[in-house]
This record gives sequence, C-alpha cells and structure tokens, in this order.
Amino acid sequence: MRGGFGSRLRNDNQEEIKLREIDKDTIKLLFKYLKPNSKRLSLAFLAMVVVTASSLTGPYLIKLAVDDYILQKDFRGLNIILLFMMITYGIFWISSFFQTYFSSYVGEKIVATIREDLYKHIQNMSIDFYKKRLTGDIMARLTHDVNSLSELVSSGFIHFFNDLLTLIGIMVIMIFLNLKLALISFSLIPIIFFAIFLLGKKMRFAYRDVREKLAKLNADVEENLSGIRLIQAINREAVNNKNFKKLSWENLKANLKAVSYFALLFPAMNISKVLGEALILIFGGYAVINGQISLGILLAFMEYVRRFFSPLADMSQIYNTYQSAAAGLDRINEYLKIEPTVKESKNPIKIGKNIRGEIEYKDVSFAYEEELILKNIHLNINENESFAIVGATGAGKTTFVNLLTRLYDAKKGSITIDGVNIKEIDFKSLRNIISVVPQNVYLFDTTIKENIRYGKPSASDKEIEEAALKVRAHDFIIKLPDGYETKVGEGGSRLSGGQKQLISFARALISNPKILILDEATSSVDAYTEVLIQEALEILLEGRTAVMIAHRFTTLKKANRIAVFKNGKICGLGNHEELIENNELYKNLYLKQKQ
Repeated sequence: MRGGFGSRLRNDNQEEIKLREIDKDTIKLLFKYLKPNSKRLSLAFLAMVVVTASSLTGPYLIKLAVDDYILQKDFRGLNIILLFMMITYGIFWISSFFQTYFSSYVGEKIVATIREDLYKHIQNMSIDFYKKRLTGDIMARLTHDVNSLSELVSSGFIHFFNDLLTLIGIMVIMIFLNLKLALISFSLIPIIFFAIFLLGKKMRFAYRDVREKLAKLNADVEENLSGIRLIQAINREAVNNKNFKKLSWENLKANLKAVSYFALLFPAMNISKVLGEALILIFGGYAVINGQISLGILLAFMEYVRRFFSPLADMSQIYNTYQSAAAGLDRINEYLKIEPTVKESKNPIKIGKNIRGEIEYKDVSFAYEEELILKNIHLNINENESFAIVGATGAGKTTFVNLLTRLYDAKKGSITIDGVNIKEIDFKSLRNIISVVPQNVYLFDTTIKENIRYGKPSASDKEIEEAALKVRAHDFIIKLPDGYETKVGEGGSRLSGGQKQLISFARALISNPKILILDEATSSVDAYTEVLIQEALEILLEGRTAVMIAHRFTTLKKANRIAVFKNGKICGLGNHEELIENNELYKNLYLKQKQ
C-alpha cells in the first residue's frame, strides 16, 4: 500500500481537486435520474421513517418492561408492553416491505434508463469514436459499469438515510436516557470517521482501476473470439493465452487491492462496536451498582449501543458500494460528455426519395489526423449516373464515400445532393436516400428474412422474397434447410462470402435508395457468384445514382464514368476506353489484374 493509489493521493493536490470535481459530477448525474422518480422515492422515504421509528421503540420498551413492570412484579403491565412490542414489530415488517419495494423499483428503473441513454448516446457517436476505443471497453461501460449502480440506487441511498436517521434517533434517545453514557459512546465516532475518510479515497481509485482492468480484459476476449479463425490458422493460441493470463492477473490484483481496503475498513467498525459495548458495560455497570441509573436503562443502553454501531457499520458498507458505483458512474459520465464530431444541423432539412440524386463535391479536403487523405476534390456526379472509383490502397476511395454518408465531415469544402449541402440534411433523411453495400458484409445473428428486412423494417414477407429474386439470392435461400427462416450465425458465419453479398444486395434493394454506394462489393466472390452479382447489379443500378468502389473491371465497365484516385487527388476521369487510352495509372491497374 506504499505505492500505487496511495502515492497518487499524496503526491499533489491536483488529484484531490479532480476527485471533488468527479464527486460533484457524479452526484449531479445521479440526481438527474432520481428527479423523475421523486414520487415513488418519497414513498420509500416515508416507509423508511416508519421503519426507523418502529425499530428505535424496541429498546425503550425493554427499559420500561424491566424498570416499571418486571422489577415491580406487574404482570398486567408487562403484558401490555409485550402487546406494544408485537404491534411495533408488525409495523416494522410492513413498512420494511414497502421501503424495499419502492426503493428497488426506483433503483432498477434508473439503472435501466441510464443504460438506455448511454446506449443511445453511443449509437449516435461518430465513427472516429469507435476507431479510438476498444469494443470491449464500450461493452464494459454498458454492462459492468451500469450494473455497479444497481445496488447503490436500488437500496444504497435509502439504507444510507435510514442508517443516518437511525443514528440520529439513537443519539437523541441515549442523551435523553443518560448524558454521561451517551458521551462515552460518542467518543469512538471520530475514530470511525477517520478510518472511513482515510480508506475511502483509496477505495475510489482502486475501484476505477478495477473497471479499467476489466474493460481491457473484455476487449481482449472480444477481439480474440472475433478473430478465432485467424488465431488458429497462424497457431497463435499460446501467445494469446499468455496475454490473457497477464490481463487476468492484472484484473485480479486490482480487485484484491480494492477488497483489501474494504477488508481493513469493516474490521475497524467491528472493533469500535466491541469497544463501545465494553465501555458501556464497565461504566454503566458501575453506575447500576452505585444506584446512579436503573438496570432497565443499562439494558436499553446496551441495546442502543449495538444498534448505534450497526448503522455506522452499514454506512461503511454503503460507502464501499458508493465508491464502486461512483467509479462506474465516472466512466459512464465520461462517455456521456463526449459530443459526436459529426453533428446534425440545428434546423435540419428533410428530403424524400423523390430527389434527382445529383451529387457535387466542391473543393473538398479531409484529414483523419494531420495527414490529408483527400485534397481539393472537385467533382459532379449526375443523377442516375453509375460512377466508379479506382485507385491503389490508401488513395482515398473509401474516405470519398464516407464523406457522402457523413460518417465523417469534410474539413474543407462542401458536398451537395441536388444543390443542398448534406450538412443541412437531417441524418434520417440522408441515410434513407443512401444505401451502402460494404466490402466486408456484416449480417446479424438472426434469420435471412430478418437480415433482408433490416433495410426496410416494415417490409412484408412477399417484398423480401421479391427483393431476393431480383438479386438472384432466392435460389440458394430456398435450398437451405429452413429457407428464409435459416439463421445465418454471428456475422453470417454459416454462409459463404458470395451468399452474404447477395443477401446484402437484397437488403440494399428493399430499402429502395436513390443513391447506392458499392464499396468493393464484388471483390471477394467466386466466378459463378460474380455472374449472379453482375446480373443483380443491372437491377440495383437502374434508376439510381451509383458510386462504386471496385477492383474488378467487369464492374467498372458498367460505369458511365470512372475517377482514378492517387494520393487523395483525382488524376483521371472518363469511361473505361478513354482511361485505358489516356491514363497510365488506370492502364497499369487494369493490366495488373489481367495477369
């Protein structure tokens, strides 16, 4: 405990300031979600007050029973006290039920709402957000970090205020019964709070480290499971096992450090409780022997002392829960504060699919970091034109189409559709008129039917079948064991590359886009499937503006015009025959593919 978090806390004051700012943000975010649930939360607090009052009545009734009835041999009065005790505990049980029910309801609702808001926020993030973060880390924040809030908001807050109210109530009653014994009991409070203060800050940093180590572990698992075919093909299992063992061990150490702080805190509470009981027994017993207080007061005091330290012990556990939850909430809040780099206009323009589909790039430049990927692109693509792009890897082809769909925004210049700047078009309209068939087709782990329907959620089964027929996918689908109800597996793992491409074509067609983007969509299929795709392309391209990134020149021959990209610039523009005649780069690419 000499290094790590302890040294970080002692080194400078900046970390302390950050912690206070984090606490402020954490509480502010929690109250944002607590406010809409104020009615049920109020009922939970009302039940809590009843629970506290009924629980504090018991020891005082014991005092009355001993002093006023047992020692006086008044059995009738004793029976009345017993009746009152039964009524009190009945009220306690009923109010406890409602306290737990309402607080749990509010807590689980808040956790669900936070998870939904975080998921929605992440879904709206720009692509650069995902490029800079591991999938496992994102998943950890949506699952583990959100789940860490559950105990705090479902019972932690209520229990904290319950314990606080109980503590205040006990202190008042103890002072009322005997001031001297009360002050003796209270003398241990500074020790307890010192232990909570000293270890609590270290716990906060420890739990945040736990979250970060777990996120790295999840990211490693997700990445290795996704690439299991390559891992087995290149015999990398041993290396990956070694890396996983290292990450698992780091996660174990982080958890042990967090647990060790709590392991120190909880025994300190128990020791304080034992010391308190011992002090009351010594001083109280002496007072009873000397006739300074009654036996009933001593017995009541012993019971109140036990209950006095129980809330403090509970509050230390709640503090531990808070540190764990706050560490998770800090990470959640960190994501919620991130704004997408590609933002929708404040007054977006809605456009329909009856547009012409004319695209124009006006002096467009783009850089991912410092290096320019596209440089001063001037280009006009006519409505219903089939426009193709070729060039070496890294020439800027994919970036060119990513700007059109606003996965990124141009750093300079503008892109228009029918003369309207795409930055002024609302996201839903823009992505309704554009459909993308990517190079690496991704299918969801559901049926073929549902994967096609993904392009148009309202599509009927008949529309899905018609789309599959048009793109030549129907024949292979009906030969599968369950036809259109066949599950494709994660990422479409149960289908061949060509079959996935045809399904993606059906998905694009059913959405009926005005602008179609084909990102090397035929680059990884066999000759027979390519024939099917070429036939499907005739259907897909009809009546649409198409932008095609392709390496196969069978596809390029369908284009009205072709742009040749080199180092982020257009170095050639024309049809296939013109470029073969006049563009050396295009000619070399063509000859290289034919070899």
